Amino acid sequence: MPIVLLMIGLPLVFAVFTLLFRTQKAYGFVIRTAGIALTAVSVVCAVYHYSNIFTADLSGYPIIKYVMLVIDTLTSIYIIYVGIKNKSYLVSLLSAAQIGLLLWFEFNVGHSVGTAETLFIDKLSLIMIIIIGVIGSLICVYSIEYMKDYHRHHPEYKDRRPMFFTVLLVFLSAMFGLVVSNDLIYMLFFWEITSLCSFLLIGYTKTPEAVKNSLLAITINVFGGLCFTAGIVMLAINYHVIDLDGLLALNSNAPIVIAVVFLLACAGLTKSAQLPFSKWLLGAMVAPTPTSAMLHSSTMVKAGVYIIIRLAPALGHNPVGIAITLVGGVTFIATAILAVSQSDAKKVLAYSTISNLGLIVACAGINTPESLWAAVMLIIFHAIAKSLLFLTVGSTEYQLASRNVEDMDGLFEISTALTMLLVIGIAGMFIAPFGMLISKWAAMKAFVDSGNIIIVLIIAFGSTVTLFFWTKWLGKLIANAHRFAPTNYKMRNDEKVSLFSLAALVIIVCGIHPLISSAFIVPYISGSRMTAFTSPIAAQDATIVIFMLLMLFIVPIVLIPFYTKYRVKQTSVFLSGVNTGDDTSFHGSMGQVKKVELRNWYMPSMLNERSLLLLGYVVCTFIMLGGFFIAMGGVFV
Repeated sequence: MPIVLLMIGLPLVFAVFTLLFRTQKAYGFVIRTAGIALTAVSVVCAVYHYSNIFTADLSGYPIIKYVMLVIDTLTSIYIIYVGIKNKSYLVSLLSAAQIGLLLWFEFNVGHSVGTAETLFIDKLSLIMIIIIGVIGSLICVYSIEYMKDYHRHHPEYKDRRPMFFTVLLVFLSAMFGLVVSNDLIYMLFFWEITSLCSFLLIGYTKTPEAVKNSLLAITINVFGGLCFTAGIVMLAINYHVIDLDGLLALNSNAPIVIAVVFLLACAGLTKSAQLPFSKWLLGAMVAPTPTSAMLHSSTMVKAGVYIIIRLAPALGHNPVGIAITLVGGVTFIATAILAVSQSDAKKVLAYSTISNLGLIVACAGINTPESLWAAVMLIIFHAIAKSLLFLTVGSTEYQLASRNVEDMDGLFEISTALTMLLVIGIAGMFIAPFGMLISKWAAMKAFVDSGNIIIVLIIAFGSTVTLFFWTKWLGKLIANAHRFAPTNYKMRNDEKVSLFSLAALVIIVCGIHPLISSAFIVPYISGSRMTAFTSPIAAQDATIVIFMLLMLFIVPIVLIPFYTKYRVKQTSVFLSGVNTGDDTSFHGSMGQVKKVELRNWYMPSMLNERSLLLLGYVVCTFIMLGGFFIAMGGVFV
C-alpha cells in the first residue's frame, strides 16, 4: 500500500514544487529529481508486487470518494465555464449532464454499493506502471531544455512553463491511479483528470488554433466520460456492482451487461482516438512536442486501449465485441492509408499512432489468448518506439527548422545522432526483428485462428500500407542527397539522456521480449482466463530474433576497419542539367537555374485526407450505432 500511494502522490508533490520555483535551474532540478524518483518507484513497485498481488479496500474511508466528488464537480464547473466562454456549448452540456448524473448517483445509490477491492495490481497493471513511470519520466526530462528552446523560437507565446510541467506530472499521477483502480468510480475520477490535463496541454499556447483543438479534445473526451458514468450507474442500479472484477464476473450475454460493456468500451474508443473520435488526437499536434509524445505514447491514448483490454473477457463473439473489432480494424487500415499521404512528420506519427491503436482495439475485441498477447505486446513496443520518434522529430525540427519528411534527406550530414535515432525508431515500428513486426505477426495469427477473415484481410492490407509510409521516411534519412546549412541548435544533455535511453529501450526490449512475455503477459492472460496459455513465440523463434538483432549491430561494427580504409572521391551529384556546384540546383536547357526537387509520392489526389476521413467516420459511426441499438435493444425488451 505505501508504494502505491507513493507512486500516485509523488508526482503531485513534485507538481507543487514546479509551481513554486520559477527559474530554469529550479525547473531542471525538480523535473530531473522527479524523473529519477518516478522511474525508481515504478520499478520497485513492479519488483515488489510481481509475486505479491496487491489489493486494497478503501471502503472504510468514504471521505476519499467525497473528496473525489468535490474535485469532479469543480472540474466540471471549469469545463462548463470554458465551454460557455468560448461558445462551445456542446462541451458545457455534456459536462453538465455527466456531473449531474454522477451527483445523483452518489447521493442516491452510490453509498449503498461498494467493493472489497478498491485498488488492485496484477501483471497488466505492472506493465502499465513501468511504461508510465519510465517513458513518462523520460518525456518530462526531455521537456526541460526543449521548452526553453521552444519559447526562444516562439517569443510570441507567453512562457507558462510552470503550468506545463505541473500538468505533465499530474498527468502521470492520474495514469498511475487509473491503472491500479478496480473500483470504477476511482477509475472514472482518474480518467477525467487525464482528459482535463490533455485539454490544458493542447491549449498551452492559447492561440486560436490551440484553443479550438483543445476544446475539440475535451468535448470528445467528456462524451466518453459521460458514457463511462452512464455505464457505472446502469451497472450499480441493476447488479449492485461497481468494480471491474465484479462486472467481468457477470454473465457477458446478459442484456444489461452487454449495454454496460458497450458504454465503457465507447469511453475507451474516445480516449484512444478511434474513428469517428480521432480528430482530437490529430489536433493535439498544435501543442509542443512533449505533449504529443505524452498523449501518443505513454499516457492518455494508452488509457483507452487499457480499459478495452480489461473488458476483453466480456467481448468476443457478441454484438459489442464484433463492433469493437470492426471499428479497430477499419481505423487501422484507414489511418494507415492516410499516413501515406502526409509529409509532415508529426502528422505521419499521429496517423500511425491511431492506426496501431486500432490494431490493439481489434485484438482486444476478438478476445482470444493469442490476440490479447499481441495487444499487450503492441502497447509495450508502440509506447517506446513512438515516444522516441516524437521526441526526435521535435529535436530535428529545431535542427532543420522544419519537420517535413522531405527536408530530412540531408540530416545525416548535419546530425548523425538524430538520424540514427530516427532510424532506430522507424526500424522499431516495422522492421524485423523489432517488436512491432513480431506483435503484428502474432495478431495476424490470432485473427486467422479465430476465423475473422474480414479482419485478416484488413490487417494484411493495412500492414502493407504501413510498410509503404515507413519505407518512404527511412529512404529519405539514408539518401543523404543534399547538404543543408545547419542551424545553431545543439542537443542538450537532458535531451540526449531521454533520446538515447529510449533508443536503447527499443533495442533492449526487442531482445528480452520473450522474458517479458513469460514473466508478465502469459501469467496475466492465464490468470484472467483461468486456463493455461502458452506464448505464441516459441523458444526457437526467440533465438532467431536475438540472432537477427545481434547481426544488425555486430556486422556493422566488425566492418568498421574496412570503412576507415575505404576512400571515395567526392563528386557533385548528377542532376537533370549541369550542376551549379551546390548539389541543390542545376542549369536547365534554357539556361535558367532551377532547384532540384526529389520527393516521395504522396498521392494527395488519390488519398484525399478529407474524403478518406469522412468515409472512415461514416463507416465507424454506422458500426457504433449498430452496436448501440443492438446492445441497448436488449435492455428495453
